[in-house]
Amino acid sequence: MKDHTEMWKTIRRVVTCIGIIVGVWLLVVAPVERVMSGARKDLSRGLDKVLGAITHSSTRVVEGRAEIVETTEISELSLLEMRMNATRTFENEGYVLKYLPTGTKKLIIRGHYQVKAGYRLKPGISLRVENGQPVARFPKPEILSVELVDFDVLNEESGIFNRIQAEDRAQVLRELREQMRLEAIRSGMLETVDITLKTRLRDLLDVDAVEIERERP
Repeated sequence: MKDHTEMWKTIRRVVTCIGIIVGVWLLVVAPVERVMSGARKDLSRGLDKVLGAITHSSTRVVEGRAEIVETTEISELSLLEMRMNATRTFENEGYVLKYLPTGTKKLIIRGHYQVKAGYRLKPGISLRVENGQPVARFPKPEILSVELVDFDVLNEESGIFNRIQAEDRAQVLRELREQMRLEAIRSGMLETVDITLKTRLRDLLDVDAVEIERERP
């Protein structure tokens, strides 16, 4: 008789524990899951509008992710513009018949440039939600343009028979433009572009973090 009493007590304890577990799930876990599920659906609902606002492109939703509509035109998304300058020196010592010096010419030019950095928009760019976190697939940022605004001739010297020519100035300006592009990259401009993209996406999606995924080559 005593054994039966203990057995029923054990069964009641087990049933009570099961009831508590079920109650906690119904009152706490299930509502939280519904809220999280609803939040994910709300986050996914406006992905195409957010991607369109960022890239200024037509977008569509394919299998739950927003992507830009493929076009034959290559467009660009400029997220950072800076006024920058660089200086370059050209020097040439001339000779006649490799033996008779004709003098040394020297030219120093400082160029002032408008530099734009951002992304080249092409098929493959997309925005999706994965495990509750927005994931944006974008190419690597690039220097989109280096436009000469003005230049100053800091020094110009010509030899007696070795004069500065127009093609010398043109050569220096071509080299100066490439030098400016490399200096813009070294300045951290491209890293700033990525940070700007993340910030804009976070603000538009109203989330704490956005992952940037690079396109596969």
